[in-house]
Amino acid sequence: MENKAHISNAIKEFWGSRLGGSGVRSGKTLDGFICIFENIIKNSGLSDVQIHTSKQASQLPGYFRPHKSWDLVAISNGRLIAAIELKSQVGSIGNNFNNRTEEVLGSGVDLHTAIEESAFGLDAEIFTGYLIVLEDSDKTRGPAKISMNYFPVMRGFLADESIRDSEYLPDESGKYPRVQGLSYVERYDLLCKRLMLKNLYTAAALVLADEGRANEGSYRSCTPQTSIDAFLTKLENHCKLVASYNN
Repeated sequence: MENKAHISNAIKEFWGSRLGGSGVRSGKTLDGFICIFENIIKNSGLSDVQIHTSKQASQLPGYFRPHKSWDLVAISNGRLIAAIELKSQVGSIGNNFNNRTEEVLGSGVDLHTAIEESAFGLDAEIFTGYLIVLEDSDKTRGPAKISMNYFPVMRGFLADESIRDSEYLPDESGKYPRVQGLSYVERYDLLCKRLMLKNLYTAAALVLADEGRANEGSYRSCTPQTSIDAFLTKLENHCKLVASYNN
């Protein structure tokens, strides 16, 4: 219940910053979520905890680039404990979905490879998290078309996968028809699930927020696996486990 109230307040702050305008320019729209993460990390039993959120202090080495600034970096006794990225999307859903996907993939692959290549030590145990707040609207909930000529979309992206072998077939020229795909809410949900499936992120959460209910701090999840509750549980469990090593 306590987390739910804090999340609701974070949603209120998100809409307040966006609708007020100043938060969008200063990158402060998701600070309410940063506070939730900070409280969990600091209360986990870790010793000598340092949490960095400024652009310079939260830089981590990458494998394909020298460094990248994460939205939250947690360090305990000089060891990296957690790196979290937060994003939001309101409006321009079609164009920005691809941009957000490329961003999260690039950051995830870069840090994951750096971890594998011992950038943080041979026995590093690091929580990597991705959270995105998406507007909950008719545009994001409605189905989106998929149009590719010569190759079929991979399984999981059709609104109705049962038509794949009967209706979603190439014509005489070898071209596939335009077809109904998943909604953008479902696409983000699938993205988060596959980020975790491929171990690019420990936890990935999709938070849906309705601008029409901004004053209530209303939010919902798409599926349990990508809920913010699951995200917070994984973060807390990770920090407590690492803290137990030193007890």
